[in-house]
Amino acid sequence: MGKIKEKKHKFVCSNPIGIPSLKELELEFILNPNADDETLKCVLLKIQSRRVEDRETGAVIVANLANNKTFVTSLLKENFIKIASPLLIDKNLAVRNAVAGCLRNIAACGDYTVSEAMVDQDVMTSLVMLFEQYKDAWTPTKNTDKLDSKVEIFIEACNILWNLCENSDSAVSIFNRKDVVSILIPCLKVETYGTRIPIAVAQCLYTVTENNAKLNEVLRESEAVPLIKNLMSLPATEPEYLLLKTLAAGIKLNMFSGGLNDCMGNVTTSVLEVVLTILQEPINPALELLCKRIVNKGEKFNMLNEEEENIENNLEAIDIASEKIDHLLSTKQISLEILGNIFDDNDEEDEWDDISSSDSEEVVLDDGEMEVDTVTNDFGSVLPPEILEFIMNGKVLEKIIKQIVIPPNEIKEVLLPHSKGKECLKRLDVVRNTALLCLNNVIQKLKVEDLEGPSKLNELWLNLGKLLFETDIADVEQVEAITRSLSAVVRKLAEAKCSSYFSHMTESDLELLINICNKSQDSRIKVHMISILGIIGCLLGNINTPSSAHLIKMIGSVLLEISSKSVDMWVIAEALDALIDVFAEDYVDHIAQEINLVEKLHHILPTLKKGKIKEYRDHQVVITTTKTNLIRFIKYKNKLNRK
Repeated sequence: MGKIKEKKHKFVCSNPIGIPSLKELELEFILNPNADDETLKCVLLKIQSRRVEDRETGAVIVANLANNKTFVTSLLKENFIKIASPLLIDKNLAVRNAVAGCLRNIAACGDYTVSEAMVDQDVMTSLVMLFEQYKDAWTPTKNTDKLDSKVEIFIEACNILWNLCENSDSAVSIFNRKDVVSILIPCLKVETYGTRIPIAVAQCLYTVTENNAKLNEVLRESEAVPLIKNLMSLPATEPEYLLLKTLAAGIKLNMFSGGLNDCMGNVTTSVLEVVLTILQEPINPALELLCKRIVNKGEKFNMLNEEEENIENNLEAIDIASEKIDHLLSTKQISLEILGNIFDDNDEEDEWDDISSSDSEEVVLDDGEMEVDTVTNDFGSVLPPEILEFIMNGKVLEKIIKQIVIPPNEIKEVLLPHSKGKECLKRLDVVRNTALLCLNNVIQKLKVEDLEGPSKLNELWLNLGKLLFETDIADVEQVEAITRSLSAVVRKLAEAKCSSYFSHMTESDLELLINICNKSQDSRIKVHMISILGIIGCLLGNINTPSSAHLIKMIGSVLLEISSKSVDMWVIAEALDALIDVFAEDYVDHIAQEINLVEKLHHILPTLKKGKIKEYRDHQVVITTTKTNLIRFIKYKNKLNRK
């Protein structure tokens, strides 16, 4: 599961002599991404130069252009990492710092392919050697007026390691083998290292301890246990402390959770205490403060006689307010990740990354009987009573829902035009998406009564639906997260046999859902919407009114159209699976006949039989099962119609 990464560090310096300015280089890549030969040659020459200034300048150029994927791809092809990474232990601290920042930006800009390429080009050898220079006890300089290069390099190195271990199993393996953790653990002491260093270390450890049994076994027998406990006991006063508390909670859960049953009792309770404390922290006061700083800055700039020092102070105030929000949002996202993981029992698929097609499998038997085998997740029975009681008393569902709220328009209007404000709004979107994914896990795993009953779920259904219709369909990640949660909510309502909540559904209501399904090009969203439509169709079948029959007919027609026109075998299988569910009962056969269901399914069946199932590795079971069920369904309906 992905973790939050801090905004990439941008180095700023005066234009170096003999090479284009950084702005000119960036503009060159925007206008002509292929014209990079000269720049690459220049960077490679600089980074290998004997002159300290050249090596530093080369690293700074790369750091500023690392957000350009074409440029990074070209760098990797030229073995830049193999050339530059030894400079992590350069004798000159300024070069080390620049190279560390450069490599950190490269690692942060890409996905697992970039991280694997960096590991393949031996970045870990120099990185480990750099960390070994911090093996003996050390402390940051007490002179706060001067930049401590040793501290800055260490923090950048932690961030490189964090990014690499997030995306590369090879990096994690080297981390374990070289015992880097023994160097990092002592740096969790806030009383010695302040907050910046422990935060960098904790972010790295939070990532590297996930599903790392070998490392966690070592940590459980080390001084990490009392240090983590101390971090979790920090006062909930400053955003920095909140972030450290949350990271420590995440590390503790990773350390002690080899499986769901291993993370109960004291471990889960202490982690949940931190998480629920974080989720009740309000975000609007921090947003309002940032808005105030931004408005104040604008007023200062408009005053001709305003002293430069005052303007600089106001810019610094914006940076401080922005950093506090960044810490707070990081804290909230990590808390939601932790909570989502506690409610994910890792059955066959990781539901945080991929949602399964259905919680039920319907089989048509040869003798004509319909047998529905519903698999329910009785997660509450797995939890010890005291943990379940803690979850209920802590109002977990309510706290998660509060993280989904969009900030008021007046706040968005101030933040959007400002670079820091725009970045803040993006981070808010990420937190909202994480909350939706967490909500999906919680709803799936708890019983209806533990979710405050059907009426609360119906209220949630309506609010999430409103959010979906107000969200731009182009925002794929948010639409996917909303539809995933909506699917979980409607499935839980179906479990509780709450058909009555859909008795007032209108054709217009249904068309809104159908439009989302038809307009989206993302397979995940289509599958979620197909699931939602299918479950609504099943619920409407229990109402037995002319209005509900018309809506079922609409749903059947849409699912048939998707099944016949889609080129994605996964989507086709899910649509067919939903059709089998909707028209399973004999009392809706008259609707099936109106849309020529069986005849059209006969024409679709060859597509499913001839499809290249091996290309859909993650969904082979769904496709194969649907094919088997479809053959039996057609056979059963034909037999029924002949009677």
